[in-house]
Amino acid sequence: MRVKGLLPNFLIVHQVVSENPIEFKSSDKGKNGNKGKNGNKGITIPELIKREAPELADGATDTLYGLLVNGHLQTAYGSVRRFEKRDKVQYKRMVLKYPHGGEGTVDFAVKDTGITKIKKKKEYMPANQPMFDMNLKIKYSYYSPDDPKLKSADTKPMLILLHGLTGGSRESYVRAVVHEITTKYDFEACVFNARGCCYSAITTPLLYNGGWTNDIRYCINDLRKRFPNRKFYMMGFSLGASIMTNYLGEESDRTKIECAISMSNPFDLFNSSYFINNTPMGSRFYSPALGQNLLRMIRNHISVLEENPDFKAVLDQNLDKIRTVKQFDNLLTGPMFGYKNAEEYYKNASSCKRIPGIRTPFVALHAMDDPIVGSDHLPISQVKSNPYTMLLETSTGGHVGWFKDSSGKRWYTEPICKFLKAFHDEITVKGLKPDLNNAKLPNPKCESIATTFPLKVVE
Repeated sequence: MRVKGLLPNFLIVHQVVSENPIEFKSSDKGKNGNKGKNGNKGITIPELIKREAPELADGATDTLYGLLVNGHLQTAYGSVRRFEKRDKVQYKRMVLKYPHGGEGTVDFAVKDTGITKIKKKKEYMPANQPMFDMNLKIKYSYYSPDDPKLKSADTKPMLILLHGLTGGSRESYVRAVVHEITTKYDFEACVFNARGCCYSAITTPLLYNGGWTNDIRYCINDLRKRFPNRKFYMMGFSLGASIMTNYLGEESDRTKIECAISMSNPFDLFNSSYFINNTPMGSRFYSPALGQNLLRMIRNHISVLEENPDFKAVLDQNLDKIRTVKQFDNLLTGPMFGYKNAEEYYKNASSCKRIPGIRTPFVALHAMDDPIVGSDHLPISQVKSNPYTMLLETSTGGHVGWFKDSSGKRWYTEPICKFLKAFHDEITVKGLKPDLNNAKLPNPKCESIATTFPLKVVE
């Protein structure tokens, strides 16, 4: 979608969707109990959006912050400002011990019950994870493994969020959604932090990548055991969206997720890498900046990572030479996960390859002026061929930007939360099921991700 002749901050939404999107209907045709507002007709995702979240409807318009006149400025604004005074969230952290090695962390949004008083009490400290620093200790604390609040029989819906490259639960783009959906829409929310991210410790010499779905699979299985009656929803940002999409495609009709939202997804890692490394701003600013973030994470955990002798040799010889994400992935990420190089990793782990396997209602939001991953290789054909999926293209917004004003308010926050609430109330709670009688579904057997363990290992 290319829009000409309009103000640069003028946003237009364009929907890419199957000709016959999945229709959700009551499974009990003999009763009038679950008809909803549309009677026996049922409802599709585009229809639900038009009715309950019209900001995301095809042709919807809005204006973003006037001083951020292009995708570069929209993207940069989210990097130079952290918006600490906006969307304040208090988290309590659970530590996951992966059966396949290592530890991860999940941050649950909790109500502020007077954190300064709570901090006077002796807190639980996990053995392998760090104490929170001055910037985090007011807003974060740890759950003990036997804390009764880590289990519940309630039926409140829960949104599980995945952050972008080297990000975490403290990022403003994550907090914007967590704060909105927990304070206004009666959802619970938790943020899955990738290994080594958001002040979590790496405990084995292994990182993560855009196709590494083992950790999030174990996390969701663990959450299902703790909250057996909750309905789960997912939202991924950037590389987190890649991991989420790969996971949903692998799970296919085994999914434990009701609906998923993908934000600024680098669907084609190979072409996204080419884009960021071959555009003037990408090669000079974005790729080096992201590369430095990765190197900072490496240096924070180098003693553990060097326990792998092969990794130590690469670090000793190349750590000071790495400048870009591709160099990092070529020397470290790719070989660490059994790929020959970055190119092989990118081609195998690209989440566009898993879209045919998705059997979860899936909405992807992508700005056409995204300067990080580009917009020339969006999975248009894959989305159109899978009636479970849809793509929302916006004429502007940058990479995980979409700023409405200088305060950090983001355009996507309210409509996405309204949509998830509507999906939960109008489809999930009412027991509506996808009508597959006339659905033309693509073959769910996708190219395997080389790093995924057999399902029995991670359950």
